[in-house]
Amino acid sequence: MKKLILIFTLFTSLLSVGQKTNFKSNQDQKPNIVFILIDDFGWMDVGYNGSTFYETPNIDALAKDWMRFDNCYTPSPMCSPTRTSILTGKNPARHGITQWLPGLNRAFTKKGEKATVFSPKPKVQGIQESEITIGEAFQEAGYETSFMGKWHIGSFKETGGPKNHGFDSETAVIESNKCTMFYPFWDNPQFFPNAKEGDNFTDLLTDAAIDFVSEKRDTPFYLHLSHFAMHAPIETSYELRTKFQKKANNLPENGAFWNDYEFTHKKIKARQDDAEYAGELYTLDKNIGKLVAALKKEGLYENTIIVFTGDNGGRSSFMGGHPTSNEPLKGGKTYVFEGGMRTPLLIHWPGHSKAGMQTNVPVTSMDFYPTLLEMAGLPQKPKQHVDGKSFVPLFNGGKFEHKAMYWHFPHYQGEGSYPASAIRVGDYKLINHYHHNKKQLFDVIKDPYEKTDLADKYPKKVAKMYKKLMSYLKKTGAQIPQPIAEK
Repeated sequence: MKKLILIFTLFTSLLSVGQKTNFKSNQDQKPNIVFILIDDFGWMDVGYNGSTFYETPNIDALAKDWMRFDNCYTPSPMCSPTRTSILTGKNPARHGITQWLPGLNRAFTKKGEKATVFSPKPKVQGIQESEITIGEAFQEAGYETSFMGKWHIGSFKETGGPKNHGFDSETAVIESNKCTMFYPFWDNPQFFPNAKEGDNFTDLLTDAAIDFVSEKRDTPFYLHLSHFAMHAPIETSYELRTKFQKKANNLPENGAFWNDYEFTHKKIKARQDDAEYAGELYTLDKNIGKLVAALKKEGLYENTIIVFTGDNGGRSSFMGGHPTSNEPLKGGKTYVFEGGMRTPLLIHWPGHSKAGMQTNVPVTSMDFYPTLLEMAGLPQKPKQHVDGKSFVPLFNGGKFEHKAMYWHFPHYQGEGSYPASAIRVGDYKLINHYHHNKKQLFDVIKDPYEKTDLADKYPKKVAKMYKKLMSYLKKTGAQIPQPIAEK
């Protein structure tokens, strides 16, 4: 009888060769994966978190239908480190990419202020060949994998790009940050050879993603869709700029910036009022809705896991402008305050996520690797995603907890931030400011906006958490800023 079954199986398999169909919902099939990563995407850049200036109707609708994570932390307040961590499941302190690549040794400070510590550019200049990326893990499991959009985790010469790290195909891959929203995309017309004047990068990238998921295939797919939006330069159409400028004109004249404080050397945006940014975000939102609608039209939605998140907090300050605000969260991109490391996270997991599901339990971008493997019914790779932990239990009301969460951004940045590391244990977060030789302690549950420093009140807790933080950094081989000897 077993021989007959084997012969029948072989016969039906041969009949199916060359006959590709859309890989749709079936209990015996592996789920498809669409991972959507937004650049410089602040926690307050969406209506469902309270923004009243921006308009994100499609994303807000998904927040009602999918599972909503309100304490998603990125492992770094900057793009290159987080992007590497998503693909590897490792903390930046461990994989060595702690700044945008190639990075700078330069110390940005206030006028007349000298740097007190030296922090070199990242010791690692690209994702390492030895890493088994999430793309490779899904490749091994028989998935067709594709990478689209921003790379910025090492030059193509240094890393070989997506195809050398687990992706069967790649589309419009941005090596670093050299791109614009409109054709010719900062003199990169090769991203989309058929593009013409007036074409928008986000529109075309979404169209490419829809073409990919709509292909007829007999295997599941993993799509890593890495948008360049909302990274500078910020651009939108005349119509959208006009629409949001009218909205901005009705805002009060005062209150646009925070007053400068001890831990920044740039002004921090205190409200959302940039019409250009609002227009670009509106376009992004439209495209997210368009992609989800395409998955439904193709009959793929009920067998596709979709992750929607960002790589760090919104850029609230910079030498060339202040596009967004993370208020009431403190700081923004490159700061280890909450505004620099909190980003939206929504997940659609067919049969598990349901309308109205929401959690405040802290998760991090390093968790995506083991979580997606478990969701897809694939074995874990604990030697690879050593800093990540599957948060699948949160979908059924189970317990999930990181005993400690770590951040390491030891660089002076043009956005206004100083070198710092941080640790969160339970409700408390400790920040070690290297330049100021000072520590801050916050209860981020009672005080999520980090207004009350508790360091003087709880010196023993500070000492204990600092010891744990430095032990972790030493264990992972992290570069620690060193004091500059006075001449």
